[in-house]
Amino acid sequence: MRQHHPFIIGIAKCLFAFVRFILSARYRVKIIGEANLKSTNPKLILPNHQAIMDPILLFTHLYKFSSAVPVMLSSYYDIPVAKSVFKAWGAVRVSDLEGGSRNTNVLDQIVSSVDKGLEMEKNIVLYPSGQIAAQGYERIRNKQSAQLSVQNMPDEAEVIAVRISGLWGSYWSRAWMGKSPSFFPTLLKSIALIFFNLLFFMPRRHVCIEFINISKDAKAKSQEGKTEFNEYLEQVYNANGEEPVSYIKYHFLASKLKRSLPTNIVGSDKTLKANLEPVHNIPDDVFDKVSKCIAIILELDKNCIQKESYLQLELGADSLNIVEIISEVENQFPSFSAPEINDIKTVQDLCMVAMGQFKSDNELKPSKLDQKLSHIERLNIKADGTILQQFISSFTKNGQDPFCYDAMLGSTSRKDFFLKACVVSELLKKEVKEDNVGIMLPALQSTTLLIAACYLAGKVPVMLNWTVGKKVLLHCIKTAEVNTILSAGAFIEKIDEQLPHEIKGNLILLEKKIPTLSLTTKLKGAIKSKLPGLLISTKNKPETAVILFTSGSEALPKAVPLTHQNIVSNLAAAFQLVNIDNNQTFLSFLPPFHSFGFSVLNIMPLLTAVKVGYTPNPTDSREVLRILKHIKANVLLGTPGFLKLLLAEGSTASYTFKSVKFAISGAEAMPEALKQQFEKVTTGGLILEGYGITECAPVLTLNPQKKQKLNSVGQFLPGIKAQIIDLETQKPCKNGKAGMIYVQGSNIFSGYLNQPELKPFETINGEEYYKTGDLGYIDDDGYLFITGRLKRFIKIAGEMISLPFIEKVLLEKYGSPEEQVLAIEGSDKTTPPRIALFTKNGIDLNEANEYLISNGVAPIAKLKEVIHVDEIPVLGTGKTDYKVLKTMLEK
Repeated sequence: MRQHHPFIIGIAKCLFAFVRFILSARYRVKIIGEANLKSTNPKLILPNHQAIMDPILLFTHLYKFSSAVPVMLSSYYDIPVAKSVFKAWGAVRVSDLEGGSRNTNVLDQIVSSVDKGLEMEKNIVLYPSGQIAAQGYERIRNKQSAQLSVQNMPDEAEVIAVRISGLWGSYWSRAWMGKSPSFFPTLLKSIALIFFNLLFFMPRRHVCIEFINISKDAKAKSQEGKTEFNEYLEQVYNANGEEPVSYIKYHFLASKLKRSLPTNIVGSDKTLKANLEPVHNIPDDVFDKVSKCIAIILELDKNCIQKESYLQLELGADSLNIVEIISEVENQFPSFSAPEINDIKTVQDLCMVAMGQFKSDNELKPSKLDQKLSHIERLNIKADGTILQQFISSFTKNGQDPFCYDAMLGSTSRKDFFLKACVVSELLKKEVKEDNVGIMLPALQSTTLLIAACYLAGKVPVMLNWTVGKKVLLHCIKTAEVNTILSAGAFIEKIDEQLPHEIKGNLILLEKKIPTLSLTTKLKGAIKSKLPGLLISTKNKPETAVILFTSGSEALPKAVPLTHQNIVSNLAAAFQLVNIDNNQTFLSFLPPFHSFGFSVLNIMPLLTAVKVGYTPNPTDSREVLRILKHIKANVLLGTPGFLKLLLAEGSTASYTFKSVKFAISGAEAMPEALKQQFEKVTTGGLILEGYGITECAPVLTLNPQKKQKLNSVGQFLPGIKAQIIDLETQKPCKNGKAGMIYVQGSNIFSGYLNQPELKPFETINGEEYYKTGDLGYIDDDGYLFITGRLKRFIKIAGEMISLPFIEKVLLEKYGSPEEQVLAIEGSDKTTPPRIALFTKNGIDLNEANEYLISNGVAPIAKLKEVIHVDEIPVLGTGKTDYKVLKTMLEK
């Protein structure tokens, strides 16, 4: 900091006068108390901070009466070109802690620079809050720089508070988007608006800048302490009460702005108090070490620190304190993961940082899924027509409405999604010559995009399950006659060890192919997206909409081709029982190779353009919850096992689930305790339990919203005929009596692909029905109750696990032709589900599991335990008595 020649100061005043003239096109500024600037004493000027624009307005008007230099954060001081101007001006650069700096000497830098400037009889401008306001009033909280600067200032120096009002609601403020605006994009927009309004016609915003001499009281309060001083300053700034938000239109011909405050504003009291994270399972030793670090830095009693304690609101930490605490935590934990300062809110956050497990919502791209749709109505699906026809109809209306979100790509509108699908379809036409094309991706918006592109290109998507093992995956690819597989490089790297070498040459990695598309291909797709009625044909497309695979009963999975009519009619019937409007947001985390996930979370959004957020790993419950909260999801779909994981992770804070209205669940029995827990952490949330089968596209029954029955999977969907047939008499059962479930309807597939010898249909009273393999009964109200399964398989996380298949594989290695030496039994009634190997011989558990995986058994079906028995129990016929083994397992 140095003294400036009067000539330099004169140039600065001329420059500020010019800027003031330009800003007058938008801002009409009223000055109050300018007499407080006219004394020759050095002044410490302390403004409130409503918006990024207020320092510019302040200095352009301040230089009419006096001169001053600012204390500036490095994030602004270091802007290219401007940096040399700020340096020549004499601005004081300080590290931006909230921008990522770890400089713990920043407070000393500020205080010493202010002290030096005042001794040189300069006027210094310092913002006590250090950041723009997050509500219509000023909050300084625990910041120390202003208090220490006043405490150390020379006796003759004056303290001038500046109360600025009128900018709360400007797009330079957090009241516009809920967060601090980006400087350069906002600046460019502002310049453009001035020209569009012909300079003189731009609607004006009224701003008041009031200078108040608070020297006596401020100096007295600074001696009392940080808290007393900051509370006094807040009283000065907020003397007129909370300022109402003011949105001013940006063009003189525009209508009045219809806008309201964002639901969440970064840093606001409301948001900080509402977004306390649920307490995770943090080891006691980690909490103990972290709380000691906090207690030392903040000079607190360690016993008053709780895991859920909020560092700023409750423990009195400021940005500098948090940096000091983080540095100390880093020294003590080798697993430390460096966070953004603004992201650390609670003691629990620090513990997660210490363990290397901290994830911030601020890392996520903004979501637009909470925006209302242009037209809201009951979610309704037409029972006729193809997926492609309804997709085009839905996505060529209200194109700016939000459609989908994932952490990788952020938010995508209907218009952009349709455009991308049209372009990718041109890629598929060029690259894929055969009808069937494999898709190997988890729950991502790119997966749904590829499915849509397949229909536009006249291709049939084949959804491949990469978790089944190399042998089974090769079988699926061969059965479906797939030569090309669509995926992404980053995903393939994660699952590389699970993939057979033979298929790697068949992969098309989208992130590598799409950038190489010719301009002609891109333009062709873009033009089709603009004129779909003329340029996109919906005729002569394959009847098959998808090829899925069963989990496998006795041996390898079977290929299930489902037609457009199968899927569309099934979804149309399901949403006759469920009354949900199209403005709800669905959360998709189920794998798209499952019939339930594919139909409801990939196809249903294409048919209706309903909003959907994707997250790829259903077992990463913490990440699923993070996306759920970020997109404010209203509807969850998942198995009870997955729902249990989510509730176990987030049940301590009901706000995590406060947006959730429905959970639609199937594939496993719903425990009553899980249902009660869900209802407890949601606000009127409802679990709708159902039952379905891949071959049935997949939903057969669903509990209606108005009347649900405990332990029932609900009523059969409209259009589905069901028969319960007695296993012994082969005649229909009366209500209340269990038998084999048979179904008939437009949603039922016509037979397995390339396996004509398999006949899953039987004729009952002259009509063909599909045999489900499940046992159950229907009560007098038409509700279905599942009582068991005919074949020996269990369900784990929604996957059908064949116990005979596992046993057959193990017998190849460990079996004996002379006697029965082993048997496999399992139970999905226990938590977690169990698969046990009963054996007379000594078999190593790890060795057996490695052998199973290498011979085509999915990793999810690995053995949980080996149980040694003297003899394998057998029936009189010589067959294994599995009832005895199951009894032993479930004791």
